[in-house]
Amino acid sequence: MVVLIATLFLLLPSLATSTDLFPIVNVTFENEMQHAVDLMCNFEPEQRITTLMPGELVWWTVEDILFPAVWCYLQVTDDFFGMFWGYLVTKNCGTLCRWRIKEDGVYYVQSKDGALQYQWLYQIPGGGFV
Repeated sequence: MVVLIATLFLLLPSLATSTDLFPIVNVTFENEMQHAVDLMCNFEPEQRITTLMPGELVWWTVEDILFPAVWCYLQVTDDFFGMFWGYLVTKNCGTLCRWRIKEDGVYYVQSKDGALQYQWLYQIPGGGFV
């Protein structure tokens, strides 16, 4: 019995790798607008605004450990801006979480069927939604 437990203990690390337990998720943002937009997410320790040109795609990776939540700030125009959750476990992204930035807002691309789900932008100054 002790030998069996010791053997299982030694084999366990080879049966489950860290990527099985804590998957790496790629999160992509694609600018489908006719002008540049500004995007900032807290994927990196040093947050900075990234300007996405028309047709440009940017991506980050997040390790799914203990239900991470990643916020993003998006400025489409001077009047159309706000924050949203760029990654949440409840999105069921699998290993790829895709976003499209369009003229009328930002959309999450559902992994099952590719359907677009509109995402509200939360405004901090004055509250409310865009």
